[in-house]
Amino acid sequence: MTAAPPLPPRPKRKKSHLALWTGIGVATALTALLVTWATVGTGALLWGAAHDKAPDPTPDKYHETNFATCAGFAARAPEIPQAAFEIVRSWQPEISKDGSVLCSFTPAAQRLPELRLAANWYAKTDRQSGRESAQLNFTGSSALSKDDSPVGLPFGEKAHWLPGMNPRDCELIVLDHNATFQVGYTPASPNGGSESCRGELRKLAEALYTTAQPR
Repeated sequence: MTAAPPLPPRPKRKKSHLALWTGIGVATALTALLVTWATVGTGALLWGAAHDKAPDPTPDKYHETNFATCAGFAARAPEIPQAAFEIVRSWQPEISKDGSVLCSFTPAAQRLPELRLAANWYAKTDRQSGRESAQLNFTGSSALSKDDSPVGLPFGEKAHWLPGMNPRDCELIVLDHNATFQVGYTPASPNGGSESCRGELRKLAEALYTTAQPR
């Protein structure tokens, strides 16, 4: 009796662009949350070691109730690509009043150019202010980059360049009161160069920041 011939290999399924971006987006969001938890946790330990420090009395500027949705960003700012996709919005008031949102913006029926936003806002606790938590997140995220060149933004309290997802991209993070705005941009053409990407990113980041201001 001869052995049965082996079964042919199963064909691999192709992942759609949406599935790939969703996977990247969720991974990015989880990474951001891990960085946030780690930095905020470190801040709590430092607070415990320096318990005689006077708390920051600054009230929180950004809250879940006044922070724009991804569709809201696109609707309010014509500079932002109008096809908005909200990948993650996290807010669990029974645990914390902190929150985050991860958005992707592209022109209608196009993949590029693509604008990405990962925003986090922090609420005041018994241990530290929302501003202090945001500062810890900003410092932890900025440590991932060796590029200390000036970002040159006319808004926010601090800004820092971050490494892009690939050499074609550019990315930055902005600290403002009790929130951080991490903004990335992938141009439609790879031939513009780094400064061309950063120039467009500055304009888009300002449009996102302006739209995010509480009303």
